[in-house]
Amino acid sequence: MDFETRLARPEDVAAIVELGRRTFALAYGDIVLPSDMDSYLAKFFDPELLKSEILAKAATYFITETEQGVVGYAKLAETERPDQLADKRVIELIRLYVRPENYGMGIGNGLLKAVKQQALAAGFKGLWLRVWEKNNGAIRLYERDGFKRLGIEPYFIGTTANPVVLMFEGLTTGEELY
Repeated sequence: MDFETRLARPEDVAAIVELGRRTFALAYGDIVLPSDMDSYLAKFFDPELLKSEILAKAATYFITETEQGVVGYAKLAETERPDQLADKRVIELIRLYVRPENYGMGIGNGLLKAVKQQALAAGFKGLWLRVWEKNNGAIRLYERDGFKRLGIEPYFIGTTANPVVLMFEGLTTGEELY
């Protein structure tokens, strides 16, 4: 399957929102209270918020398209770093979502490649991320790519604490944690 990964534009927001809400709800829907899920989706996948982030360059969004439309996206932004990375010039990969029916087609790897190129061009020395500890497929993808585990912390969706694995990957030769 042919696909293209590119920077998202404001006109891509509806597709990003739909994909983000769908994949997030699939991942966490069985373990989170429905009211908490509804609140989370409304807050973090608000079309106006995403559009404003894209326009203001407060976050960098990438999308992957096929003839089927948008099949994956990633979000990269500067955020508060975990203690283990407090003194590092790193940026967070906040989201990397692929439609489940498109798993195993290289879309996640293509998004990671685009994210890394962007981070390096902006002068960052590494990427960090959080991934739900039960998302074994995503953890394998990141570990194959070179990410290392830093630890586990709770991630709250409403009142539900979900353990997430903190991961880091250096982007330049010799960029190590310790």
